[in-house]
Amino acid sequence: MDLRYTPPPQIRAAVWLMLNVLSTELVRLLARHGINRHTPLLPRRVIEGVSRFLSQAEPALRRCLWLAAAELGALPASKCTSAEPAPSRPATPSETPKRDTQPIFRLFETKGNKRPGTIPPPPVRTSGPRIRFLDTDDIPDINEYPKLPEDILPAKRLVRRLMALDHALDYRHDYINKIRRLLGAARPLITKAAKRLFHRGPLTPLQCDTARLLEREAHDVQPHFLNTS
Repeated sequence: MDLRYTPPPQIRAAVWLMLNVLSTELVRLLARHGINRHTPLLPRRVIEGVSRFLSQAEPALRRCLWLAAAELGALPASKCTSAEPAPSRPATPSETPKRDTQPIFRLFETKGNKRPGTIPPPPVRTSGPRIRFLDTDDIPDINEYPKLPEDILPAKRLVRRLMALDHALDYRHDYINKIRRLLGAARPLITKAAKRLFHRGPLTPLQCDTARLLEREAHDVQPHFLNTS
C-alpha cells in the first residue's frame, strides 16, 4: 500500500501552531509549579490544573503526530533482529541497578479487539465514614475528608504523563516514524474525540478551534490508511 496524504495549507499550519502551543504551555506549566520528573507530591489545585491541561494536550498531540506521519507516508515495518545475549543476572536483588526509565508517550487511543466490560468495576464504599478506635493502628481513608485546594496529594503518575508529553515533543521525529511503520495496519490509532473535548479551557477559544480542525482532518484521513482486507 503506497498511500500519500497531501494536507491543505491550513492543516499544515495548524499542526505547526498546535505543536508550538503545546510546547510553550508545557514549559510554562513546569516552571510555574517547579515540577520535574522526580516530583512526588503536588497540591490538589495544581493537580487539577495539570489534569485539565493533559486532557487537551495529549489528544491534540496525537492528532498532530498522526497528520505529520500521514503526510510523510508509510515506512516498512521494522524487522526483528536476533538480540545479543543478555549479561549474567546479579547474584542478589540488591546488586540490581535501579533505572529511572523515561516515560513514553502513549500513541494509541483504541484498545484493539478487547471486549469492553469483561472486568467488573471495583466495589465503591457508600456506608459513610467509619468508626475509629483510638487504641488501634488504623490508616485514615482520605476520601472521607473534605477536599481542599491546599491538600498535598501523590502526583507521580500525573508527572510521568507530563514527562512523556515533553519527551514526545522533543523527539517527535521518533514518534512520527513509529506511526509511519504502523500506517496500513488494521488497527486505528485514534478514536473519535468526546463532544466536550477542545471546547473550553485550558486552551484558548482560538486554540480550541485549531484543535477541532485537526480532529476532523485526522478522522477524515485515518480510514484511507486502514487495511480492511
